[in-house]
Amino acid sequence: MSSKKLETILSLIEVAEKNLRNAKELAMQMAAEKGLKVNSSSSILTPGSASKDESSALEVVEGYFDGENMVGDNSQMYPVPQNYASKTQLVIGDRMKWILTPEREIFKLIQPTPRKRVTGTFTIEGDNYVALVDGHKNPVKVLKASATYAMKNLGLDIGDEIAVYIPQDATPTWGAFISVVKPSDNIESEFGKMAPGSESKVESSVEELDDLGEFKISGDKPASEADYF
Repeated sequence: MSSKKLETILSLIEVAEKNLRNAKELAMQMAAEKGLKVNSSSSILTPGSASKDESSALEVVEGYFDGENMVGDNSQMYPVPQNYASKTQLVIGDRMKWILTPEREIFKLIQPTPRKRVTGTFTIEGDNYVALVDGHKNPVKVLKASATYAMKNLGLDIGDEIAVYIPQDATPTWGAFISVVKPSDNIESEFGKMAPGSESKVESSVEELDDLGEFKISGDKPASEADYF
């Protein structure tokens, strides 16, 4: 196993542990508000409402985004289309769902992990498109689909400053491209569906994210970068 893969796995573990702690604290708080006594070691499961696609699904798997794939709770890897990951601005640790129906596959974001916005200098290192962020030892990689779209449509060039989302509580090996920052006129060329200052929207409810958080792959047409930009 390469050192980069190990770093990604460790980063994913950090995020998962933080999410579990936060979820447990929230559950204990809600129980206290309702006057319920719950042992701190108890497991509390809250069933989610199944979507229409899930009711006819052949298989449903939940997992975490690792920067490129969904790592299922069953330890299987599910490649996430770069266009979906780019437009939804996924970061390492986002909780996802993979739904297989008789007609198609569906990826859905179900629980965004806490993230923060940083800026860095865009460059290309070999096959990697990265942001050099002050205070971070290693470059933060961004998806090729995000970078090439911005280079073609937003005027992004090597040396430009870009804004990215990174996990709030983990070492950022991957980031989600947000925008090209133009220091000369303080204007940002946006990518995706989020506007500047809308970070709070990333942590909104699943219902609010439904229009961003679901991606369907047609059974008779493979996904490609050109299909969704």
